[in-house]
Amino acid sequence: MNATRAAAARCGLFPAVALAALLPAVPAAARAAVPVRTAPAERSLWQPRVRAIARVRSVNHVTLSAPLSGRVWEPGRPVGEVAAGTLLARITPPGLQARLQAARTQLRLAQLNVQRDRTLYRDGVVSLQVLQSSRATEKQMQAQALALQGQLANQAIRAPFAGIVSYQVPSGAVVSAGAPIVTLDGRGTPWIEALLSPMSAMRLTRSEPVRIRFAGWSGTGRLRSVGHSARQSGLVAVYVTPPPRAPLLPGEWVHLRFAERPVAAFAVPLPAVVMQGADAMVFRDRAGRARGVPVTVLGTRAMRAWVKGALRPGEPLVIRGAGRLVDGTPLTLKP
Repeated sequence: MNATRAAAARCGLFPAVALAALLPAVPAAARAAVPVRTAPAERSLWQPRVRAIARVRSVNHVTLSAPLSGRVWEPGRPVGEVAAGTLLARITPPGLQARLQAARTQLRLAQLNVQRDRTLYRDGVVSLQVLQSSRATEKQMQAQALALQGQLANQAIRAPFAGIVSYQVPSGAVVSAGAPIVTLDGRGTPWIEALLSPMSAMRLTRSEPVRIRFAGWSGTGRLRSVGHSARQSGLVAVYVTPPPRAPLLPGEWVHLRFAERPVAAFAVPLPAVVMQGADAMVFRDRAGRARGVPVTVLGTRAMRAWVKGALRPGEPLVIRGAGRLVDGTPLTLKP
């Protein structure tokens, strides 16, 4: 049967592709050797680098809320640090001025009624009960006007101390009573707060130096504490103490660079690492054949990669031609 098919193929009865499918697979031993270059695996320490953008915080931190419902008016949004007592915002309730004017008018009418009933009571025209009712109405109107006057006075939101302002709502927004309007960071003892991934935070060492950079200034702080659990955002809070007399104001953003513990690894040329889907692999030369070794890439710099895996120091790794290899491919070394 096979001889018949071969003869038919020679006569053009079967296409060449069909003929190739009928032939047995070529064993690995019969494959053509792939020319490669190798280099010995070298032990090396990987020094991770963690960078973050962080914010300067202070003990003097307060969030000022809306004392009443209404529309927010911000006086030109002060830039930078503001002095204590600075007007930061004003809340204007809808119709407050009209209600206050109406209450004052009603109070004036109540006062006129009291004066009239007092005169009529002296003349014996009205009873004492009528006069007392007029006085009660006057007191009620007076209390209502004072309450509205108090609301008008509570419209203003002022800075309780000097600090850096950060608005939470835009000017013109309508808010309800108790809504946060502005935060104020004062000149208390400052610290720096950064949010890192749990993996990066785990590798940090307390009291290690932290490089701080801000607007042309740079200095070295100390890692004060690392949070034990991630927040809802999945990040861990890390706190850094800046150096004394650092020109940092609460509310400003700075760049941080952390020093991590070195990790034992193997340094290999970057072309030696082959990605197969989501997995990384290197190939070693084992008696003239490629043997794949899964690795974890810790990081790269320039044209070198630091990896961890089942490698041994000095064993030859394929550094040129690794992308053409599979496990068991014959190798021929290039000079």
